[in-house]
Amino acid sequence: MSDMARPKIATRLVLVAAGLASCKAFAPQKPSTNVVGSRSEGSLLSRSALFGLFGTDEKTTEETSTPTGGVFDTFSSLNSNALIEKTKDIIDNKSGFYSSCDASVFAEDFVFRGPYVGPLNKKDYLGTMEAFSIFKSIPDIKANAWGFSIDPKDPNRVWFMVRNTGTFTGDPLLPDLLNVQPNGGKLEGPPETFSVVYDDEQKLKYLSVGYVADRFDGNTDGVGAAFGIFRIVGLPVPGPGPLLRALQWFSSEVLDLYPRSYSTDVPEWFLKEKNSDKGCQGY
Repeated sequence: MSDMARPKIATRLVLVAAGLASCKAFAPQKPSTNVVGSRSEGSLLSRSALFGLFGTDEKTTEETSTPTGGVFDTFSSLNSNALIEKTKDIIDNKSGFYSSCDASVFAEDFVFRGPYVGPLNKKDYLGTMEAFSIFKSIPDIKANAWGFSIDPKDPNRVWFMVRNTGTFTGDPLLPDLLNVQPNGGKLEGPPETFSVVYDDEQKLKYLSVGYVADRFDGNTDGVGAAFGIFRIVGLPVPGPGPLLRALQWFSSEVLDLYPRSYSTDVPEWFLKEKNSDKGCQGY
């Protein structure tokens, strides 16, 4: 064999070997009984050759798969929407403020809290709402609620805003106590932050109201909830301070009548998670 023929023969042998390797890469591989540990060196080489043909690197399942949480995200979204719709119904039709009260939606350890009023337990809240019956004195009262959202830290808590409107043309307010007569006053409340918290049985466990977001809006001098309504109906109520605290103490702990400014028997969970301030204390 001449010296010139030898390089040609060597080149052909290299090409044949490369062709066999490529065929082996596409050939069916024998199933392994151990997915992780039984790959032979040849198998790995052939898989590398296969991925190399497409200019990509081989990735393991752990490296390429990412959890989407599809079913769980859908369930969470449905549950959130259900809580929001439930909240809308309670506020407009069952809260005792904008309508008559449905006691069945409130948990036994329910607590109400506002800036100046509360904490009120379930019994005292229901008694206070019945005594006020604001929806009878202001028959067109509306919450005009918007901006419902789920608390990112508490999936059982719904936040939203209200802007109360209505006209004092109905029954006298607190007829058995103060008998405030209707004066046609128009309520245009400021934007207020509300929230509700549900327990595991989707009973209303906590209701917070009246936290004004912009005190320069509306015609209640920047005051929300019932205290804002008092400004419209002409009921003189002092602002936060020693006089209001004394009045709240007298009405809640001495007179023992409704409406009450706070309860003397508050569910333990509230005292642990929130605080023990009563009425307008802290303002």
